Amino acid sequence: MPAAMLAGTMPHRSVTIENPGRVVPLAPRLVEYLCGQCELVTTARLHPEASIPQLWPCRRCRAGAECTVEPDEDAELIGLPVAPKTPPRKTHWEHVRERRTDAELERLLEGRLNLLRSGKLHSGHTRS
Repeated sequence: MPAAMLAGTMPHRSVTIENPGRVVPLAPRLVEYLCGQCELVTTARLHPEASIPQLWPCRRCRAGAECTVEPDEDAELIGLPVAPKTPPRKTHWEHVRERRTDAELERLLEGRLNLLRSGKLHSGHTRS
């Protein structure tokens, strides 16, 4: 059977000249991307006529994985996650420093040490 000659294409489909009513699905182009962080290979299924981007999001860590074949120069970087806008978590000490000044903390520490030295504040668990 001779290969069908393509008359036109639609996204992921093509129409043949011999039978315009018949739609032939196009085989996707498989491109592999290697992640530098988790070293996992991600396979992207691209349209046969689409350009190959340099980076693709890793399927595990969502970082930018690099193309293992020669990418197209004019390809846009698509699908990469945007860096999170959330600030890093604060420690307990950072929260305390926001609420109290150094002078207040020194005064509180001195008061607790005086109570501990006088015996009015227990120093920990006692054995029985």
